Order: sequence, then structure tokens, then C-alpha cells
Amino acid sequence: MERWELRPSPSEDDPERHLLLVQGGPQDVAALLKRFGARLGRPVPCADEGFNLSFVVHRLSKEPRAKLDDWLRKAAPPAEPPAAAAPAPAPVPSEPAPAAPEPAAPPVPELPEMPELKPPVPETPVLVELAPETPAVPPPPEPAPMAEATPVPVPEPAPAPVPAPAPAPVAAAATPAPAPAAAGALDLPATIELRSDWTFETLQVGAYNRFAHAASMSVVSSPGSMYNPLFLFGVPGTGKSHLLHAVGGALAKTLGEGAVMTTSGPRLSRAVNSALARKNTAALDARVAGAKAFLIDDIHLMAVSDQNKAALAKIFKSFFDRQQQVVITSLYPPRSLGALEEALKFSFSKGWSVDLKIPSPAVQKDLIGAAADRSAAKLASEEISLLHEKLSVWGYSDLSLWLKRVAVLKAARAAASQSAALQDLMPLIYEPVLAGGGEPPKISGASFSPPAAAADAPAMAVLAPKGQEGVGAYAASVFYDIGSKNGLARTYRHVLWDTYDAEQPFGVPFNIGEACSRAGVACALIVGPPPDSPLGPRSAEFSHAVRRILESLGIEMGYIPFGGLQLAAHYLNAQLDLAPAPRAS
Repeated sequence: MERWELRPSPSEDDPERHLLLVQGGPQDVAALLKRFGARLGRPVPCADEGFNLSFVVHRLSKEPRAKLDDWLRKAAPPAEPPAAAAPAPAPVPSEPAPAAPEPAAPPVPELPEMPELKPPVPETPVLVELAPETPAVPPPPEPAPMAEATPVPVPEPAPAPVPAPAPAPVAAAATPAPAPAAAGALDLPATIELRSDWTFETLQVGAYNRFAHAASMSVVSSPGSMYNPLFLFGVPGTGKSHLLHAVGGALAKTLGEGAVMTTSGPRLSRAVNSALARKNTAALDARVAGAKAFLIDDIHLMAVSDQNKAALAKIFKSFFDRQQQVVITSLYPPRSLGALEEALKFSFSKGWSVDLKIPSPAVQKDLIGAAADRSAAKLASEEISLLHEKLSVWGYSDLSLWLKRVAVLKAARAAASQSAALQDLMPLIYEPVLAGGGEPPKISGASFSPPAAAADAPAMAVLAPKGQEGVGAYAASVFYDIGSKNGLARTYRHVLWDTYDAEQPFGVPFNIGEACSRAGVACALIVGPPPDSPLGPRSAEFSHAVRRILESLGIEMGYIPFGGLQLAAHYLNAQLDLAPAPRAS
């Protein structure tokens, strides 16, 4: 770098905004982005007073400015101010400055191998395509009435594993009730709401996401230009969705809320399917035509079929033809999504692909503290240290899930005058899970009569692997028993009992989502695949995919691993996952 100058350039949203002018080449651009990429916009050609590049510097407060000034002074002298009108020696002629070299964009980072996650995530996805036919959803049985059980206080120590319940008579067949909200499911909107707590201000920036943050900030300052499409990928827990919502919120302020179309892979494919089924795509077409930015979370979970792929490809083509900004997140890198690229008729790698890394353990502790502050968990500093220690064994990717469980259980135990300290909760919900499930219980002929539920109780689906007779009834029975013993005596209207084919490695999560959506349920209790089935070794990937698909449909999920059917902790965690989250104070 030959010279530089830093000028104030405040805006209404960013009073500490500056403009950095430099005379330099590609190596200087790369060095600047590596060190200060979190605050810099994209490099822009400049021909102002002997400079050849300019950068917008965002939110440059006193301390970051001192660091930037120090780095720049070591790299090159600052630009000299114009000479004052005072006697001075005659200037010595000098050779004219060489022509400014053509600025180069920062190099596209090489895509490293996908990091291993606990449990490991396969390199190639197996859950991308939707099975051509979705099994019909059987009519829900009428629940048998049963007296409300008297709640039992939370036990102090952890509940012991519960044996198989004694067989109970199955309710007699009755006139099936219509699946509630089934018609409403057809009108599922294509968009999702932006999370107000996922902003650039609440995002912590470090080596693990610095370039992704810089690229996202550039998208906000200049949408549709350099980073288009911007493809963010990485394993769960690396902040992809947080960045996507931060970009969406910032773009909504400049372009208008209606100009930003934020969705997810499962939500968009479901909305397209609904529009095609009604033979009315006008509303969706109008929404796409009026949008100036398109943000898609979890594109690897987009259910593409022969029936909807042309309509989905048309949506992407509309944004690219109009040179509007597209931001995409995925669990997998572009090279693993060839079939999806072919179906959508465009290459994910035509823009910028950025790999988000797993933060270091020290950074994870800070992130846990920040996330806990935004949640209702109300963790003390020593509890944050304890949770960090525990999650380093289980896996940091499920942080938001564990924080919700802690918050719900703390509230339940406080209401029962029980200790709500985290060290007393871990033996209930965490440590038995780490110990493993052992051999599943022998279940034969299990049956279940649900407790009486109010008319406005949430509608529930129970799904278990096909061919595992009685597993669904057993899981539901233990689910209620453990909930009652732990002060979570919530009841549900059971409107769907169904099975899924664990022998089929493709499309099962989408079929589960479709069945639950058609039944109009608010929550689902899912029993995982048997270990000896094709889906068994990928139980972690399967549960992640099903949870994300159901979440995109507004459906909460409780998950019982097949190998942990006898562990009370799994049923308690399922109860906590389905309970309403307490409000953060």
C-alpha cells in the first residue's frame, strides 16, 4: 500500500460510518479484509486525489478506529494534507505517479472439507428430494375420555427409567373428526418472519465467521452487486441463520419490509406445492415480482419434485434476471448439491460461497453467554461455565434447544418450590442422555388412551417407524407419565397416529412434514429410526432435518431416539421442547 486516508462519512443509520481511501493493489485488499473484514464494505474503484480504491467502514467507534489507524500507519504513511499558503522552497519536479492498477476483488476463499460434527454429518446429503408420492394421512381416532390425573411434584432426584405401561384398552372406533386447519395449511405463506434478536449488533464476529460477516455487510450496503448470490454454508451452530436474518433486517430498513422476501427451503417448496394444487400462483408470482431481495434458509431441505421444480426454478430466475440480491444458507457446500442445482437451473457457485467454521471452545463460552442473555434461561456466570462444559461433550450445535429446555424446566421447578439451579437440572435432562440408551425395551401389544384434553389443547401427531408395533403407543404413554412426574402435566388432542418407512433413505423427513401439515397439528412426537435400518446410522441428521422442516411449518417437535426408548430424560426433553418457551425478561 502506498498511501491512505480515512474520512468521516456518516449516515442516518450509522453516524460512525467512514470512507477509507487507499492507493494499493490486490495484496493490500486481501490484507485489509483479513484483518478488518467485519467492518469493511466491498472495495470500490476510485479515482479521487491519487487513490485507486475506497472502502466503506461501518460503525467505526473510538477503539476500533485506533486499531485501524495503527495498522494503516504501519502499512503505509497517510495521505499528506494540501500544502498551506506559506513561503516554501520551490517544489522539486518528480516523476508522475504510475497509472492506478485495476482493482481486484478479494479472492474467493477455497472451500475446505466440511468439518466433522458430533454426531457426524455426511458429506453428501440424502434428504434433498421429495418422494414422488406422499402416503395418505389416516383419519385421526377420537380420543377416549379419561379423568385428569393429579399432578405429582417434581422429583428430586432424576426420574428413573419407566417400564412399559400396562396395556390399556384402545378407544372404540368413532366418527373421525376432521383434521383441524387442514384447509389453512394450503394457504401457508411462502415467507417467514425475521427474528428481531438476530441482528448484526447481536452477532459476535471472529475468525470463524469474519469473511461471511464482511460479505453480508457488503450485501447490505450494495445489494445485487458483488456478492450475488451469497451462499453461506456450515454445520449447525455456526450462525448461518443468524447472519441471514441480520441481512434481512438491515435490507428491510433500506429497501422496505415488503421488498425483502425471506423464506426457507421447506417453506418455499410447500408454498409452491399449495399454489400449484389450487391452480393459482398469481399471489406468489406477485410477491416474487415485488421483491428486491431473496433470502432462503436451509436450501438443502427444499423438497423438489417433478411437479414443482419448474415453478421453483422460475422464482430463482426472476431474481437473477432482475439482478436482485439472493442470499442462501445450507448445511452442505455447493459441490454436494448438484441435483438441486440441476433442478433449479442455476449454479450456487456462480456468486460467492463462504464456509462458516465452528467457533473455538473459548469463543463458544462467550456465545453461550450472549445467547443466554437473550433467552429466558437466566443463567448465572457459573451456570454458563457449567453449560459450556457440558455442551463441549454433547455438541455446541444444539445450544438454542438446550437453552429452551433449561428455561422451561427452571420455571416448572420454581413453581413447584424445587431447586432451579442448573447443576440440579443436568441430572434430569442431560447426564442420562450422555450415558447412552442401551437395549430398547421389549414392546409388544402396547396401547394407549390419551388423557382428556380441552377443546383448545394443541393438536398432536405421533409418528413411529413402520413395523415397530406398539412403539408409538408406548412412547406416548411414557411421555405423559414423565411429564406429570415433572410438573409438566400438559395435555394434547391426538389427531394423527402414523408411521414412516425407516427403510427408505430418501424423502422421509418431507413426508413427515407433509403428513403433519395436512393434519393441522401444532406439535409432533417422533420416535427415531431403529439402529439396524438404513436411516438408523443417520439418526442425528434425520432428527435435525425433521425438526427444521417442522419448524418451517410452525410445528414443534419432541424426539425420542429409538435406542433411548427406556430413558426418562428423552421424554422429559420432548416435553420441554413442546412446551411454550418462557418470555425473556
